[in-house]
Amino acid sequence: MNRHFSQAIALSVTTLLLFSGAACSLPFQEKKVSAQDLSAQYVRQATDNGAVTETFKNAMSQFSVSLLQNTLTVDTNNDLVSPLSAAQCLALIANGANGNTLTQLEGLFGGMPIAEFNQASYAYTSSLYTANDCQVNLANSLWIQENTAEILPDFLQTNADWYGAQAYRVPFDQTTLSDINHWCYNKTKGKIDKILDSIDRNTVMYLINALDFDAKWQVKYENSDVSNYTFYNATKNTSTVKMLFSDESCYLEDGEDAIGFAKAYKGGKYSFVGILPNESDGYSADIYEYVNGLTGKRWQEMWNNRKSRSVKAGIPEFTYRTNMMLNDALQALGVTDMFDAAVADFSNMSETDALYCSFIKQKTFIQVDRNGTKAAAITLGGMKGTSIAPNEPIRIVLERPFVYAIVDNANGLPLFLGVVSHL
Repeated sequence: MNRHFSQAIALSVTTLLLFSGAACSLPFQEKKVSAQDLSAQYVRQATDNGAVTETFKNAMSQFSVSLLQNTLTVDTNNDLVSPLSAAQCLALIANGANGNTLTQLEGLFGGMPIAEFNQASYAYTSSLYTANDCQVNLANSLWIQENTAEILPDFLQTNADWYGAQAYRVPFDQTTLSDINHWCYNKTKGKIDKILDSIDRNTVMYLINALDFDAKWQVKYENSDVSNYTFYNATKNTSTVKMLFSDESCYLEDGEDAIGFAKAYKGGKYSFVGILPNESDGYSADIYEYVNGLTGKRWQEMWNNRKSRSVKAGIPEFTYRTNMMLNDALQALGVTDMFDAAVADFSNMSETDALYCSFIKQKTFIQVDRNGTKAAAITLGGMKGTSIAPNEPIRIVLERPFVYAIVDNANGLPLFLGVVSHL
């Protein structure tokens, strides 16, 4: 199959997390998007609402862990990914793929056929709880350059059916740049205000997912629950943090390697999970070694085998952003063809044989404080407690590098998954 390097599909994953303190002080005002929305031509026609299957949960659990493992930065940066946002964007792409390109993309999700994944994903996202004090909002959009490859109607309809994707046909000029960034700003309520710095005229289409999570704690912290505390960084130095102490009742254990807890958000449908690797050398376990040993099966077993047990928990306040290309991570997971102009097969997206994916990018923001989670993602933490009597409270203070997640309680799937190694 002939391929040309003059055209590319550029893919952007935009992941947002809770509100930032500054953004919450003023009423949110949307920015104008002037592009012509073609969505009225592609309303949902599918009548099947799908089901959240065990196959889907296992596939998403493994994808979540694998994505974090392959984006870890073994340095002084903290890490955060949104598996849900990435999966939504990759599914949009997969619906236009064919041949080996499609097979590789389906391999990211345990080999689930894309039609089956679409149905399970629709059922899952439709079930996500949202309320005033606990909001989860997903949005997808396709931005198609005028006078370039003709995008197939079936591709647009499929992504409208299962992902509610808005479609725009635009000139890819400065107005389009503003429109795309304004769309991201609006869908994240100002938490991420820009995903692109410039528009590449050789790009045919941008596919974008936005995920916004904003939740308050089920039980709020009082001033007496917050105190200065020492955090032991991965680099063996220390820093002073604000530690949030609370009494929790959900205890998790990962064999002999780690312990953790879950703290609920308003509504009781989502939790912050902190996982703390057990001490290995009197100081702390290697957080990177622990993460690299995780599997989706272990994650599901941890969640499914959680116990009701008194936990004296501590969560440090923290805020950070990430901005990363996912190309290398996806190629490490076996998705290579879609980035190669010579072999990429997007014949279910367009009849032209010149399309390939040039990049996939994800931005995230997280802010965890006494009010809730402002940006989505909180790593779990725990301390080894096997020698403590079952009826006594166990103490799990995230005072050294830990893994955290924001999970959907019904399925145990991470919306956000991250590592805090330095504060």
